Amino acid sequence: MNDIVKLKILNITSDGAGIARTEQGVVFVQRALPGEIITAKIFERHKDFALAKIIEINQPHPERVKPKCEHYYKCGGCQLQHASYNLQLELKAMIVKDAMTRLGGFDADLFKDLKCVASPNSWGYRNKAAFPVQAMQAMQGVKQKQKFITGFYRAGTHRIEPIKSCPVNAEALNKIYESILKGLNDLALDGYNEADNTGKLRHIIMRTGINTGQNLLSFVINGKLSAKAIKSLIALGNKTSPDTITLNHNSRPGNTILGSHTESILNNGIIAERLDNYTLNFDTASFFQVNTLQAENLFKYASSLVLDCKPCGNEHKDINILELYSGVGSLTCYLAGLAPDIKVTSIEDWRGAVKMAERNLKLNNLGGKVSALCGKSEELINDLELRDFDAVVMDPPRDGCNRAVLNAIRDMNIKKIIYVSCNPATLARDCKILAGFNYKLKSLKAFDMFPQTAHVESVALMALD
Repeated sequence: MNDIVKLKILNITSDGAGIARTEQGVVFVQRALPGEIITAKIFERHKDFALAKIIEINQPHPERVKPKCEHYYKCGGCQLQHASYNLQLELKAMIVKDAMTRLGGFDADLFKDLKCVASPNSWGYRNKAAFPVQAMQAMQGVKQKQKFITGFYRAGTHRIEPIKSCPVNAEALNKIYESILKGLNDLALDGYNEADNTGKLRHIIMRTGINTGQNLLSFVINGKLSAKAIKSLIALGNKTSPDTITLNHNSRPGNTILGSHTESILNNGIIAERLDNYTLNFDTASFFQVNTLQAENLFKYASSLVLDCKPCGNEHKDINILELYSGVGSLTCYLAGLAPDIKVTSIEDWRGAVKMAERNLKLNNLGGKVSALCGKSEELINDLELRDFDAVVMDPPRDGCNRAVLNAIRDMNIKKIIYVSCNPATLARDCKILAGFNYKLKSLKAFDMFPQTAHVESVALMALD
């Protein structure tokens, strides 16, 4: 243990660690870049791999840069600030290509021209931030008023790295957070203690509309609050001039941020964002892409792939699209708004999101073109087997599609699949299954939705010949 080794970094993992190979197996090194030669200390060994940390960079990558954030080497939020932005794009294309070839079994020649589409903003792009809050216990031997500590978790831990500002967050979020920090210790409640699930204030969540300027502030609380405590939260929140303030109730132990119930304590708990010509409403718990400007690029591209779905000789036939995991209807609006002859059937299992989607479709005059269904995709899709869909568009969570969904798509003989994914590994797995059903991978495009991190979004097009 604690062996000192000299390593050449050959590749990069999906979480941004450098990969080296030795006679004893693979070594993963955080913040090491492909092509670098480093001296590292192995601090953990397993049967087939080891973990190491950099002691010295003997031969740095020419595009290694100084991280912009002073908390970078402690905070677990970003993984690639030590790489230039151009290099980050190359690395993300590499991550997608590696997953599709190594896990998906696809020919590497299919991805020789794969590039990652740059984000319009590589800093200040995030429209959402969630800051954990914990009780700062009195220092040993010193009597002092209990205080809060808030920031982001350190990498691989639940220890908070206190921060005052985050360079990947939108300016509006940093201003709100700065104001919150100034008054946090005046709250009439205590911070959360994860060890025994005590304390009231667990998280501070902020959301902003990049194109609308609307702001939402939410406090995640553990248990019931006194009227005095709620009044103090409203007073603190009002200093940030938000459009709405909510309380999210989460009394479950563990690291899940949000509970199932949210109540508004200022206005209606909803803000709006504009994506191109569409206005989208969302609330505290809604899934909404964190990079507004890049979401516009991704949605325009993904929706455009359905335009040639109409079979030859059926000029008067509507294009029928099945959309799975549809959320609050962001991509749904792009699909329904493509052309007058497009009809969409959308499926989402969270009822709150379906209600928000219906609201958004009506707001954008698209309600008559979309049938929004509430339920699990793997269950409802079986009720649609007799419908004739020209394409299926899906944007599943990180763990990918339920196998029953893929089997149903095969049984329904849907000719075209547009698969939006935030996880290259599960995308590769599911595309491999679809390839076994005789679907061909026609195109793959990567989008940098999360600059400064190792995460990457992809859009795959698979079709039956």
